[in-house]
Amino acid sequence: HAFSEKVALITDSANPIGRAVAMQLALNGAYVIVGYPQSSEAEMAALNELKALGTLANAVEADISTVAGAKNLISNVEQQYGRLDLLINCQDFRADSAFDTTTEKDFDETIARNFKSLFFVTQHALTLMGSRPKPKIVNVISNCDSEESRAAVVYTAANAATVGFMTTLAGNLEAKFRINTVRVSEKEKADLGTFDSHDDELFRTRKNVEPDDVARTVLYLLSAEAIGVNGQVLVVE
Repeated sequence: HAFSEKVALITDSANPIGRAVAMQLALNGAYVIVGYPQSSEAEMAALNELKALGTLANAVEADISTVAGAKNLISNVEQQYGRLDLLINCQDFRADSAFDTTTEKDFDETIARNFKSLFFVTQHALTLMGSRPKPKIVNVISNCDSEESRAAVVYTAANAATVGFMTTLAGNLEAKFRINTVRVSEKEKADLGTFDSHDDELFRTRKNVEPDDVARTVLYLLSAEAIGVNGQVLVVE
């Protein structure tokens, strides 16, 4: 398996993309740890799916919008495995408010759950990843290219901050590290009309990006094939 015995942390299993990444990594032999903000049937279902594959999988409840929560998540990884090879940051939170109605609470929560969480999880994870031979980090964010996301100014700013953070880290971490970002398009696909009768894999009629498609891109960036890719943004449309 491509990721045999690698320890992988996916920060949010409630995110459909995070769940898809966790499943694909498990199928490829990784030991998977998934974080989740609060206990629910959905998170337990995700964990049970992973365990059904026969892989070593664990779930950790942690509110990573706080520094204490971020530290707790990484501490759990250290206690369970003593190492970390792969980190996938995939938190995604949007306050339901436009620019002119954004409150301080909306602002703080959006920044905390989308950028602050990623910042401090990565900060604490680096100490655990530093001893590994080929540590890799992938951030999954929105491409903010739909009308809805463009109107969410604070959310868009948090995603932009993630890209700046990644670029800076890519230039400052040890040479063995790789850190990249996947931006997921929110644009609806155009109707393919007369192509509908053709092979659906060649001429897709789906209107939105599938989580599994994003997961495959994430796994590429985590793989040995992407050894020369660092500090880059890949857009999945």
